[in-house]
Amino acid sequence: MSRRRTTGAILVLATAAFLSGCSSSSTSLSAPTPSPAPAPTSRPAVVVTGHVLATNGGQPLGGVSVRVGSTNGLTDTAGMFQATFQIQEQGNSVLLLGASHIVPRSLLIATTSTREVSVDAIALGGAFDLNFYREIVRNGFEAPSTLEPLRRWIRTPNIYLKTVDEAGEAIHGPTLDLIEATAKDAVPRWTSNVLGTPIVERGTGSREGQSGWLTIKFPAEQATTYCGRAQVAVDGGWIELSYHVPPSAPINCRVPGAVIAPHIVRHEIGHALGFWHTDTIADLMWGGQWSDPNQQPSARELYHAAIAYRRPIGNVDPDTDGASTVNLAPMTVR
Repeated sequence: MSRRRTTGAILVLATAAFLSGCSSSSTSLSAPTPSPAPAPTSRPAVVVTGHVLATNGGQPLGGVSVRVGSTNGLTDTAGMFQATFQIQEQGNSVLLLGASHIVPRSLLIATTSTREVSVDAIALGGAFDLNFYREIVRNGFEAPSTLEPLRRWIRTPNIYLKTVDEAGEAIHGPTLDLIEATAKDAVPRWTSNVLGTPIVERGTGSREGQSGWLTIKFPAEQATTYCGRAQVAVDGGWIELSYHVPPSAPINCRVPGAVIAPHIVRHEIGHALGFWHTDTIADLMWGGQWSDPNQQPSARELYHAAIAYRRPIGNVDPDTDGASTVNLAPMTVR
């Protein structure tokens, strides 16, 4: 926002005094009287009234320190705060939230005019586990020293389900039915209904690289070490399911009546929606073998996944939003 300028014009008046006498006359010019210089234009004051709630529960968060620009405050028991400061030229200010009972939060808010804002922070305690959140949302289990920015979909993906493998061989019909039904259930479940039930289209082509689509495909070669893999939250990305796994392989991807077990589909959908491997077999995002081929996401997975889908793409550890949408290179996991 450009700074407002006030241009003042100083008008100088010269007064001529004429003196007359009986025998002679003379004319003199008085010195100009300067007008006062205009006061410098000050930036208008902005008042931000805010309400801080818990991301995980919705309850008001009192006793949270608030910093907006250079103004400091504290939320009351209702989670309310107020900050008054001079308007910023760029129209945005950093809002910082901190307390012993929340994950420190940083985000940008628009401060071009007096306004009310509602912001949320993750409350510590209860079911929330910051270490687990880092595992499932930031790849903290397999790469704890290089935590990832948050990746997720911002709209429900359409799913293109290929009916042939990459060599053109037809895929077993009941297996395709199972994959479609499982994917339709998994997308809203993983995202706490932030995303809806996807539309599934079948065919022999592909939608890879097309915005809004997620392609499920089948490699032609035999797999012996994994049942599937997926790109992590890539718009136009893919899931690959291992259709050709020989009986002698040390992995079991099948269930009676279908070639691909439903828990494999749910696991890879989890990756495609932005989630990483976790540290225990009780989780669907566990990277090893499961005993239950119909395993569902665990309660702690769904709890922490719901928090992730309340944050923008590019949010970084511990809970800092970027200044703009972050473009991330595709990453692939199994």
